[in-house]
Amino acid sequence: MKDMEIIENPIAIKVAMESTRNAILQLLKFREMSISELSLLLKKDKSNIHRHIKKLEYYGLVEMVKKERKGKNYEAYYGRAAKIFIISTDSFFKDSYLKSMKERKESKLFDILLEMGFRIKDRNLFENYFYMINKFAFEKLLEYNKDLDFNTLREIYALLSIIYVKNELPEFFKLFELS
Repeated sequence: MKDMEIIENPIAIKVAMESTRNAILQLLKFREMSISELSLLLKKDKSNIHRHIKKLEYYGLVEMVKKERKGKNYEAYYGRAAKIFIISTDSFFKDSYLKSMKERKESKLFDILLEMGFRIKDRNLFENYFYMINKFAFEKLLEYNKDLDFNTLREIYALLSIIYVKNELPEFFKLFELS
């Protein structure tokens, strides 16, 4: 299993975001599991889980890690293809479903900032800057191209964002007012 995988294919992103498949990916964070185990935990039919696993496997999100003999049959165990999946920001502009998901996420960000006492003066400008900041950090991580644990990845992403804003977008902070 890789530490990090970048998902750029909009279809693969949609596959991973479907509720049952997303639940499977969440469960596989902890350990590899068989279809029987997933079926029991998710309270869904084995054939249903099998279809979801095959779709996730097709898009490279899960992989069979071993087979164990169970009586006369073998049971396959699946694991995530990576500990961390990063969704390419460019994918959000290539697909209408992902674009609407991005807009919902941004709306939630605005709501949280408002609850924290911040007001954003120009929402469109904020969205443009936010995209540029994320794109810069994402591209730098791609250039680095080495495995990072989740905490290091999160911290370096934040630092790259700060560095970019300081050097390229010092006006970004003028968008915010404290209520």
